[in-house]
Amino acid sequence: MKFKVIIKIYTFLFLIFAPISSLFADSHVDSCTITNGVFSASQVIDNAGDEYCASAPDSYEIVAYEMYLCTAAPTAPTTSSSIGLDNCFKNWESSSGTTLALQQNQTIDMPGSMSRPPNATYTHGVMLIDNTFGITMAMQFDGAMGGQDGTTGIFCASVAGSETMGSGGNIPSASSTCGSSAITPGKFVETLTSFDSGTFDADVTADNLNGTSASIAGYLIDTDGNLAVNDADVDKLIGTLVFASAVSFTDATTTLTMSFNVGEGMSLYDDGSDQLTFGSGPFQAILSTD
Repeated sequence: MKFKVIIKIYTFLFLIFAPISSLFADSHVDSCTITNGVFSASQVIDNAGDEYCASAPDSYEIVAYEMYLCTAAPTAPTTSSSIGLDNCFKNWESSSGTTLALQQNQTIDMPGSMSRPPNATYTHGVMLIDNTFGITMAMQFDGAMGGQDGTTGIFCASVAGSETMGSGGNIPSASSTCGSSAITPGKFVETLTSFDSGTFDADVTADNLNGTSASIAGYLIDTDGNLAVNDADVDKLIGTLVFASAVSFTDATTTLTMSFNVGEGMSLYDDGSDQLTFGSGPFQAILSTD
């Protein structure tokens, strides 16, 4: 019997995390308020410099290496041990990494080696990705915004370039531009080396993603797969997901549908100077079988 894999992109995805400590103070993600395609300015920029929200970018790019399905929760990595995958099956792998350019409501090819999992009920997923994320986005706000290049206006966009988001106050400083008319966006690449822009933080969790019962945990790891001890130690990111609904494989299963949902894959926040900053946000994978 032939086994088929279908890969879809929807509006909400699997396991990247916005690296601002305040975003996860309450263990959930606040979605951006969008009315008739227009974003709320006050939700992103205020005088306190601590506003943020998450939404779907025009395009979201990650580099993926491995995916696992697990019948029980994997053991979290520590500074002296890698993640425990005894209850997991590697269902996809790309040893050199596969770049996935994700857009909502689009289907993509996923090069790599895909394997059919053994018959079982799977409650968790694991994904190993690079700690770099490409974000391309253009939008309109309901009030004037400041770009990190000194521009202002109700239309804003990501700027082509790459910067690091890490501890010690290291946040992007040239991710956005704004103006009085629509702007063609560039791809901004963020390298994530800490989940907290203050003190180094190598792990984070988020619950009730997009109103579902799904929850995720992310870990920044070193070249040995152990939990990183500082920004310079970070090599990749590994994430674990508790599925909102378990995925079952039986003898009759012929199709695995992997739905990548990017509705909160981009974070928007104030850089502390009332300027719009683009960053990564959580994304979810939804799996089903036929």
